[in-house]
Amino acid sequence: SFAEESSTSNFKLYSTANMYNFIELDTRSGKMWQVQFSNKDESRFTTILNSVNLSPDNDSTTGRFALHPTQNMYTFILLDQINGKTWQIQWSFDADKRLVLPII
Repeated sequence: SFAEESSTSNFKLYSTANMYNFIELDTRSGKMWQVQFSNKDESRFTTILNSVNLSPDNDSTTGRFALHPTQNMYTFILLDQINGKTWQIQWSFDADKRLVLPII
């Protein structure tokens, strides 16, 4: 489930349907990371899902971006809560299956 966090949080963690994986979101820029925890060092990692600032003119309004789950456990919708733009976000264990696609 999604933790209720303050709208003043610069970063938020969103759970996925996989108990070991979360998505970390920079709520100011839309930058995201897949975060996996484990008891084994070799299975614990953070990897980039999106390194591009999606905010127009690099506006750094805290809470601008939010993630919303879909029925597909690997797919979320990223919403720019100021201008309404949306992106399809897909996390994966395979780098070539990670996606950030604008929904036009």
